Amino acid sequence: MPAQSLLRVQQATFTRGGRRILEGIDWQVNRGQHWCVLGPNGCGKTSLINLITGYEPATDGVIQIGEDTFGNSDWREVRKRVGLVTNTLTTYIEAGEPVVHVVASGRDAKLNLWQPPSATLKKQAAGLIEAAGCTHLKKSLWGTLSQGEKQKILICRALMARFEVLILDEPCAGLDPVAREQFLSWMSEISTWPEAPSLVMVTHHVEEILPCITHLFLLRAGRVYAQGEKAEVLTSSALSTLYGAAVKLTKKDGKYALRVV
Repeated sequence: MPAQSLLRVQQATFTRGGRRILEGIDWQVNRGQHWCVLGPNGCGKTSLINLITGYEPATDGVIQIGEDTFGNSDWREVRKRVGLVTNTLTTYIEAGEPVVHVVASGRDAKLNLWQPPSATLKKQAAGLIEAAGCTHLKKSLWGTLSQGEKQKILICRALMARFEVLILDEPCAGLDPVAREQFLSWMSEISTWPEAPSLVMVTHHVEEILPCITHLFLLRAGRVYAQGEKAEVLTSSALSTLYGAAVKLTKKDGKYALRVV
């Protein structure tokens, strides 16, 4: 695999309960690229992310993170290099868990720490919370946070890991319009950091495609419909086929919008 490749999926297939959810998926994320995985509900986006992070085993095909291949490497260790932000995590974190502990747990990809983190980890976690503009949450408990606050804390948790790829699985779900814009603005800021990871944003809303996104991966009915540079893939024609209806894509002030025609 080329040295610059951070993530590679080769002919991946996933079947559950006799139903084929993903078939023949080929995809590669290289260093310096930021991707958006776009597709309608039920197309297999979350299943694809579960294969990459090792929470579901592929029925067939190859999944690689760097030079590590799923099945030949300890994915608990590999997973520490891939930050994952998903609403699913919110259901596993105990309401009484201190926010600083939630963030610190990202270093070892664990949840609900049995022992308090070290002073060094707590200091690093507090620094990330401050960088996120959430200094007022440093002494809070997880169960007292709003949905938007939880999303930011989960990002901080992901940033604690020694990751090269940060996967955002529908990160704006449940956010009101103002919270969504604030969150997307912060993600745009993260993308400019000197050591920023490659972002992979999973969504079904074109409005959430950040200006920093360089590549699009369109998933339809469990298969790759199109992938490549944003300017080439993100078109009204492609999205009409993707969503099964005639739509028109527009762009204003760097932001996309989609309407049915």
